Amino acid sequence: MKRWLARGEENLAALCMAGLLATLAAQVITRYLLNDPFAWTEEVSRYLYVYIVFLGSSVAVSDRSHVAIGFIIGALPRPVQWAVSFAINLLILFVLANLVWWGWVATVRQWTVPLMVLDIPYAWVYGIVPVTAALMTIRTLIVMHEDWQDRSEEHTSELQSRFGISY
Repeated sequence: MKRWLARGEENLAALCMAGLLATLAAQVITRYLLNDPFAWTEEVSRYLYVYIVFLGSSVAVSDRSHVAIGFIIGALPRPVQWAVSFAINLLILFVLANLVWWGWVATVRQWTVPLMVLDIPYAWVYGIVPVTAALMTIRTLIVMHEDWQDRSEEHTSELQSRFGISY
């Protein structure tokens, strides 16, 4: 499931990137070559970029590629590293729960407010927040599960090497 989820978001982000490139090309061509720019290109490109950022953030959770300072944690003993990682992931889950809730509230509130040029509900812009926050929540839970399994396997191998115990 994790692999399908990662590929789905990456593919959607790639489609948004292709759409962004096409939109920006249309903007440049109509503005500088035709001297009559499309009104919608700036708005579309802005919100495609927002989608790319949120989808990329979701993918980065499972890749563990968000910015982190590992120097201090890397110097700690393994059990403490795991505890710190677990605490950080709990904090991340708290923030994501708030993003899901308040993103949903904002999306619903903006349903009747149209975008300036496109005249579609602003909710289409805000909707990416609760959707990707929910996906990031799933990804964080998967990461936590993987960390727990790694910790259990390390503990088991440590017992085996120390005491010759096998399960």
